[in-house]
Amino acid sequence: MTAYVCTACPFQADGLEGLQRHSLETGHVGICKNEAPPAGGKLSKLTKRLVAAQGVTLTALGASIWACTYLYAQRQVAEDKRRVAEDEIAYLKSPSGAGRNLKNQDKGRDKE
Repeated sequence: MTAYVCTACPFQADGLEGLQRHSLETGHVGICKNEAPPAGGKLSKLTKRLVAAQGVTLTALGASIWACTYLYAQRQVAEDKRRVAEDEIAYLKSPSGAGRNLKNQDKGRDKE
């Protein structure tokens, strides 16, 4: 006699009628015990390949996110340095800036 098992609970039946009755009462799905996957949880070759591909994909995605974050930070640092340099140049060129003060000091030295 073929044994049938429920895929959602521990129910077992010796005949198809018992499994059908259980299925109608609970809404669970049953299968033939001979067709059930081994309890050891062995993965098929396809499943192993899919798991490996998923690992590779997630690793590549993580590396891409890290690279984008790093490059964005480097760009921000470069823009800050450029902005500081522009501000210093603007100050030196301004009428009250260091350029005027340096010219005055040079004129004072020339008079001495």
